[in-house]
Amino acid sequence: MKPISKLEQRVLEISYKHGLSHISSCLTSLNLIDSIYLSKKEDEPFILANGHAGIALYVILEKNYKIDAEKLFLKHGVHPNRDKKDKIDCSTGSLGQGLSIAVGMALADRKTNVWALTSDGDMNEGSNWEALRVAGEQRIENLRVMCNANGTTAYGKSDIEMLDTRMQMFYPSLVVKTNLFEWPSYLQGVDGHYHILTKEEYEKNILPGILPVDEK
Repeated sequence: MKPISKLEQRVLEISYKHGLSHISSCLTSLNLIDSIYLSKKEDEPFILANGHAGIALYVILEKNYKIDAEKLFLKHGVHPNRDKKDKIDCSTGSLGQGLSIAVGMALADRKTNVWALTSDGDMNEGSNWEALRVAGEQRIENLRVMCNANGTTAYGKSDIEMLDTRMQMFYPSLVVKTNLFEWPSYLQGVDGHYHILTKEEYEKNILPGILPVDEK
């Protein structure tokens, strides 16, 4: 197993301390959210459509704005709530809503890029495909969407190849990132979405030999 980064360790710390699940969603979304914040301008909004990965967003906000990630969780919960002071641009949690909001924002102000992260599980919601259809029909060019495809949804495995093909048909500029990550088996698959780390599992992930590595 690869060494864990400081960002990944922070996700594990908060998740273990507060008995949270959705850890695999957070770990596979983490680097994608990080890359978006490295690319987007300060005034460009970001929508975390797969809101159950909220801890990952909080950790990235901590990195970029020095806002304590654990305090963000205690204030907002697992799913982010819109709070301009905390740099959260949209409330998300219920699947199938984030992309529609992002499309609306992009349509309302075509001069400002709107960034969104969805997931293979989130894309099971029909409203997302309606949103992408509208984006294509309206020729919205300022929408920047990435999809975290970790191969597993709430009810089973996802067909990443088919998902990629369909999404490109609806919105060609959309980026599907395959994230079949290398974490232990108990954090993978359907059960991994709902797994709460035990003390032994948590400590095993920070033993010497797999200590956190510095971010690039």
